Amino acid sequence: MKTTCVIVSTYERPSALNRVLEGLSRQLVTPTQVIVADDGSGSETAEVIKHWHRAGLEIQHCWQPDEGFRKALILNRSIKLATAEVLIFLDGDCVPLPSFVRDHRDMHEESCIHAGGRVLVGQALTAQIEAVGMGGISVLNLLLRYFKGEINRFAPLLCLPDGGWRKSKPGNWESVRGCNFSVSRRHMLAVDGFESAMVGWGLEDSEVTLRLINSGLTVKSLRFAAPVLHLWHPEASRDNLKSNERYLNEVRLNARILAHAGVSALS
Repeated sequence: MKTTCVIVSTYERPSALNRVLEGLSRQLVTPTQVIVADDGSGSETAEVIKHWHRAGLEIQHCWQPDEGFRKALILNRSIKLATAEVLIFLDGDCVPLPSFVRDHRDMHEESCIHAGGRVLVGQALTAQIEAVGMGGISVLNLLLRYFKGEINRFAPLLCLPDGGWRKSKPGNWESVRGCNFSVSRRHMLAVDGFESAMVGWGLEDSEVTLRLINSGLTVKSLRFAAPVLHLWHPEASRDNLKSNERYLNEVRLNARILAHAGVSALS
């Protein structure tokens, strides 16, 4: 079986990160590595990571100073640290359910980018999960919460087996979200990782997905598998979105494969 590294991106939200790492500690298949890609958080986040390291999670803290939103750069630093064969990308506010790592590993195909989904959690339930964890919140309980409007969807929490239907839209780059996707480390290195020149919120996941497709990979859907609960948060600033769109559009126009400033640019 392939070895797996879960790269968890975070910035100054230790209560959510705590629940994400708790979820990773309770997987049906234990990840080989966990790397927290920390874009400049303070000491409280470091303490959360130390706690889960002491609890037995194979975890590393990859940190960079807070100089604004530089998610692509810290992800590249984390990719450089990773040694496992499969990289699973997870946001630090997305709580993985127990089958998350197993599904990414067992449905992995070398030639694919694996696009997982998410269920959005309302503000009140988010506060409950951050405060006391997932105790008592079963799939049946989540069905009841769906009818109460506390989560936006229930169907993604149902698990369907692997099959050819998962590759029916091989060029569907828009289905790949940075909060839940996976790809072979060797393929991520072949495109030189994320575009570190992209700063501010948005589209770093779409840009790297397009370059991976340009390199010959196809998209495989992990809908109805690898579920995560995306905890509520205020909407991020979109001040740099237009600038990031230019990088995305240039990749689409020129079929570029390599990042301008990727993993190879790191010292």
